Amino acid sequence: MNLPTRCLLALALAAASGLAAAADAHLEQIWPEHQARLQDQQRRVDALNASPEIPRSDADAKATVEELLAEPHRPLDPAALTGDWKVRSLQGARYGVFPYPWFKARITQRDGRLFFEKLTGSQRRSGWLLPPEDGKGDWYFVGGASVNEDPQVPYSKAAGAQPRDSDTVGTAWGIAEDRVLMLLDVSDESYEVYQLKR
Repeated sequence: MNLPTRCLLALALAAASGLAAAADAHLEQIWPEHQARLQDQQRRVDALNASPEIPRSDADAKATVEELLAEPHRPLDPAALTGDWKVRSLQGARYGVFPYPWFKARITQRDGRLFFEKLTGSQRRSGWLLPPEDGKGDWYFVGGASVNEDPQVPYSKAAGAQPRDSDTVGTAWGIAEDRVLMLLDVSDESYEVYQLKR
């Protein structure tokens, strides 16, 4: 291998390493075992929705999930996110897709970051919305799940604790003005969609 070729190879490797580091930097707040929930989200949702065990009575809910996730991803404007929202959950698994009614939610600025919280309903969720480092693409959600009026639970890594069952992570993006989707805790067994609107 001649010197110019070696130099080009070294530059290519350095660039690849830099891109990998940049891609991983905004995931530092998420446990490695939870990062898997952020990978292949669409493929996993599609596989679950294709399950023959889903009853016909869930067809409308499944179609709603598929239609929402087919919408083009739009960048989120931090300034436009703060304030009160309505949120509904659509929860999917191999045996069904379950829609829930609309509940209250809020996004606020805390210490220079955006904090999301579902305020009503028996199943609550709260945590940070983290923008991509390059300002492009989907955001990340990192938080905790709680029940009814129990205190909000922070993400374990942020609290200096070990991973726990209440930890919840996902992605968020815009689909229209005053319309946001969050895709949460996607695995080969289940997923949850939050649909937000003003």
